[in-house]
Amino acid sequence: MKSVPVVIALLTASLAANLLLWRRVSAFEARVAAATAPKSYPLGEMMGYMQRYADKLWFAGAAGNWDLAKFYHDEINETADDIAAAHVVDDGLEVSKLLAAQLPPAVDAVGRAVAAKDAAAFRQRYEAMVNTCNACHVEAKHAFIHVAVPAGPPAHWNQSFAP
Repeated sequence: MKSVPVVIALLTASLAANLLLWRRVSAFEARVAAATAPKSYPLGEMMGYMQRYADKLWFAGAAGNWDLAKFYHDEINETADDIAAAHVVDDGLEVSKLLAAQLPPAVDAVGRAVAAKDAAAFRQRYEAMVNTCNACHVEAKHAFIHVAVPAGPPAHWNQSFAP
C-alpha cells in the first residue's frame, strides 16, 4: 500500500509535464501558423490577369490565330482554377465557389469553338463568357466592374495577334 502515494505522485507529475508540454507545443504551432499564414489573397490582381488573358484571347480568335487563342484560353482556365483553389471569401461571399460554379462552362464553350476553329461560334461563346463574368460581378455586389467584348483593333498591345 505504500506504493499508492508514489503512483499518485508520478501520475500527477506526468500530467503536469504533459500539460506544460501541450501548452508549449500549442504556442509554437500558433506562432508557426501566424508566420506561414497566407496574406490576403490578391483577388483583384488575379481577376486582372484573367481579364487581360480574355482580351488577348479575343484578339487572337478574331485574327484566326487559334494556337494563340488556345494558349490564352488555357491561361484563363489556370487562373480560374487558382482562384477556386484559394477558397477566397470576401465580405462574406464565397468568391471561389461562385467562380467555380459559374465560369468553367462558359470558358469550356469558348475552348470548344477555339478547338473547332469556328470564328462565328467563337464570337458568340466569347460574348456569353463575358456575360457570365458580368453576372458573377452583379452577384458579388461588384456590378461596377463591367467586362466588355473588346472593340476595335488591339492598338494598345505590344503583341501581334496575327497567325
